[in-house]
Amino acid sequence: MLFLALALIGFALIIYRLTYYVYEYDPQYSPVNYGKYNIISYFTVQSNFFAYIYFLCAGLGVFGSERAKIIGFNPVIGALVTVYVLVAGVTYCSGFPLGLTPPLKWDSAYHAMSSFIQVYYHMIMPPLALIFWFFPFTNEKLGKKCVLLSGAYPLVYSIVSIVRGAFSDPTYYPYPFYNPEFIRQTVKGDAPLNLPAAYGIIAVLLVFGISLFMAITAVIVKIHNARITKPQS
Repeated sequence: MLFLALALIGFALIIYRLTYYVYEYDPQYSPVNYGKYNIISYFTVQSNFFAYIYFLCAGLGVFGSERAKIIGFNPVIGALVTVYVLVAGVTYCSGFPLGLTPPLKWDSAYHAMSSFIQVYYHMIMPPLALIFWFFPFTNEKLGKKCVLLSGAYPLVYSIVSIVRGAFSDPTYYPYPFYNPEFIRQTVKGDAPLNLPAAYGIIAVLLVFGISLFMAITAVIVKIHNARITKPQS
């Protein structure tokens, strides 16, 4: 029942955000109005959407739907969903002390709802997904293929985001570490932008990020395999 509730709440929040949108100018976090549908550009929203589908299918599978079990009881999908929302949540929360994450506001109904959505995406879904991972639906073991697969979606997402940002007008990057201008300001301050060097740093960051996804996947795969092979008392 909890799986279904989390999925339905998540879908409702996405629909709310797509239908009720108010742009507020902010020179640091939102200097340009990219429109309400731009929310789909964020890795967090995409990974949470995948998680809602997985949770919905898991919940329906628990109630006996064999078709839903194809997705909801699939340990590979469960592993990927868990890793993606977990990384999104940790990245978001770590951005607060670095000044890279917009502060949560609770001074109005609209701000409170927007802040709750961020909390739901980044602080409720990730720990719950991780907890659920400790209670596998099947005894199917996972191998290295799952670890390698976990880096595919973040890699494609990153390349698309970098290319889109380079050619879009006005320029848009869903996250600052994809932006060569942000790299320049971080590394050299007001020095002239050296595009090859900036993209070189972005490439290094990308390799590190993909490696992080795969490392976390390897850990939760090991946890999964250890639990399903543990003798029952």
